[in-house]
Amino acid sequence: MKKATIILIVLLSLIKVTNAQDSKISGSWLVTKIVVGDQVDEPLFVIDYSANGSIITQGIDVGSWSHNQKEEKLIMTSDMDKDFVGDCKIISLNEKELNFEKGDQKWFLSRLNMDEIAKINSESGLIGSWKFADDANDDSTRVLTFEAPDSFTFIEKEPGMESRTGGMWIYNQEEKSLLLIGRIEQVRGKNRILTISKKELVLENAGVEIIIRKSDDSSQKIERLNFTGDDFFDENGDYKYDSEEGKLPWTDPFEMLMSLVNTSQLEYNFSALVEGTKVFETKKLTADVKTDKDEQSVSIDFIFYGYDRYDLPDDTQLPPNILDFNYYNRLYPLKENSFRVAGQEKLTTPSGTFDCTVIESVGTSEEKYKLWMINDKPGIYAKIIEDKEGMFGHYYIYELKNIITNN
Repeated sequence: MKKATIILIVLLSLIKVTNAQDSKISGSWLVTKIVVGDQVDEPLFVIDYSANGSIITQGIDVGSWSHNQKEEKLIMTSDMDKDFVGDCKIISLNEKELNFEKGDQKWFLSRLNMDEIAKINSESGLIGSWKFADDANDDSTRVLTFEAPDSFTFIEKEPGMESRTGGMWIYNQEEKSLLLIGRIEQVRGKNRILTISKKELVLENAGVEIIIRKSDDSSQKIERLNFTGDDFFDENGDYKYDSEEGKLPWTDPFEMLMSLVNTSQLEYNFSALVEGTKVFETKKLTADVKTDKDEQSVSIDFIFYGYDRYDLPDDTQLPPNILDFNYYNRLYPLKENSFRVAGQEKLTTPSGTFDCTVIESVGTSEEKYKLWMINDKPGIYAKIIEDKEGMFGHYYIYELKNIITNN
C-alpha cells in the first residue's frame, strides 16, 4: 500500500510538470494591467511561468502553477504572496496575450520573447551609461546604465545620499519606444523616443521631455591603480624604496616658498567616479595659498578630501596644512605615505603642459595614489589619482585647472 501511494504521488507530480511543459502559458509574461471595477493599475512587472511549474518574479521563486486545460483555468499556489494564489479563469490565451480573472480582478499579460528582446537590445546602441542632462541645475547626479541582455541599473546621488535600483529594459525599434520596468521615477514605463544617437537620447514620458546623454566616452579616463602596499616591501618586510627621496623634484622647502610667493590660489577639477559606471561627478575646488618670506611659512589649503573652504560640508573644517620647515614632508601635502618614483612624464591639464615626476604611493587606509609633481613648480601637483577598492571604496581625480597669481 505504501509503495502504491509513493507511485501515485510521483505520477501526480509528473502530470503537473507535463501540464506545465505542454501548456501555452509556459514562458515570460509582462503584466501590463490589472483592473478592479473602475480602477486600473499598470504594475509593469514580469512573471515567469517556468516549464517545471514554478512561478518566478523579480528573480524570486514565489510559488507554483498548473494549467487545467479542460476547465481553462490557471491554478496558482504560493506561501509568499497572495497575488499568486487562486484558481484563475482564463479569458483569452494565445501566442501574444494571456488574460484571466482572479476573484474580482482582471489581469492582462503580454508574452515576452526574451531571445528577440536580447537581440534587439544589443543592436539598439543604448548599452552603456547615460547621465540625465538636467542634473547640471542642482546637486544631484542620476545615471542610467543599460546592460545586456535586458537589465538596467539606476543610480541617484545627492550630497550625503546614494540610491541604486534596477530593472528590465525593452527597446522597440518599430515603435521607437523604450520600456523601463522597475522602481525608477520619471522614465518608468513606456517612453516614446524622440531622438536617439550615439551621444544623446531624448525621451517623452507622460508628456514630459527627458534628455539623457551617453557618458561612456568621458574625457576622464579611468586608470585603476593595480599596485598594493606589499609591493613596497621585500620578502623580509623591509622597505625597498629608501633611496627614492633623492629622485624627487621638491627637496628644498625654501625653494617651495619662493616658487609660491606670488601664487594666491590653485584651482583643481575634482572628479569622483560614480561606482559601477564610467560617469564622473565633477566640480571645481580652490586652494588658497599663503606665503610669508619673513616668517618662512607656506600654507596651501588641503582640498584633497573633495571640498574646499568655499563649499564646506556642514560641521566640517579644512585640515591645517602649514609646511613645517623643520620637518619637511617629502610628498607635501600628503603625510607619511610610502612611495616610489614611477618615472617622468609630460602631462597636459587644463592649466597647461608640464614636465612631471610620477609618484606611486599607498596610504594608511588602503588608499592608492598616483601623483604628478610638476618639476619646476615645487608644491604644485598637476594631477592626483586616489583609488580605493572595496564596498566603501572610491575613485577620485584631481587635475590642475588654473594657477592664480597675485599680479
